[in-house]
Amino acid sequence: MKPNGISDLSETMFGFIQCGTGNDMSRDMELPDDKKELARRILDGTVKRYSDVGELVFEDNGKRRSRLFNISSDIGFGAASCEYVNNSRLKPFLNKIGLGKAAYLFGALKVCLTSKPGTVLVNYEGRTYKYKKCLTAIAMNHCYEGGGFKFCPDADFNDGKLDLCVGSDVSYPVFVRLLTLSKKGRHKGKKGITLHRSESFSMISDRPLYVHTDGEVQCRTKKVQVRLLPDKLQLML
Repeated sequence: MKPNGISDLSETMFGFIQCGTGNDMSRDMELPDDKKELARRILDGTVKRYSDVGELVFEDNGKRRSRLFNISSDIGFGAASCEYVNNSRLKPFLNKIGLGKAAYLFGALKVCLTSKPGTVLVNYEGRTYKYKKCLTAIAMNHCYEGGGFKFCPDADFNDGKLDLCVGSDVSYPVFVRLLTLSKKGRHKGKKGITLHRSESFSMISDRPLYVHTDGEVQCRTKKVQVRLLPDKLQLML
């Protein structure tokens, strides 16, 4: 049995109606807001397109674990922000008044003021890249994460590749500015931002960093691998 409940992608057809605050998958797929239209598409019962599925493999207290993800897996800043927000009393209140996304802004600012960057080695296709003062490394299957941040503008969920965005060796004020630019993907090419593309990446940090899959924080760890599964998810939307 695969983690996350799907045992056989080839026998699974997937449809959904968005109702959260992030909705990054529906944004990337350019789905309509009309829920009746979405229901009609799903009830049609046919596969409309396909999506790659990512897998995070990581060490947690000496045990090897894995989790599937559809949108992204992040080590560092993004995962630490999710950890803060998920345990914050502010999130339920902001959700009630329709400002759920603001919780992540507060979380991001909190992490910027308190977190310590590490040194991360990124390995793929026989090459190794060393990033000192690495704030984040985001492996993305879709181009949006975190409620509309376009960290990997060229990510395509059906191209057989993961896109990796690394933010490193910049001050926190500069990093915050890069975050604002990433809303429209305008951080690409800026100092401190490096983009990679491959079927898989392995990353080793000099200290434990938070890691998440689709916003669900798994643990703090030093070693992770992200990769695409050979089978694709069949989408009814």
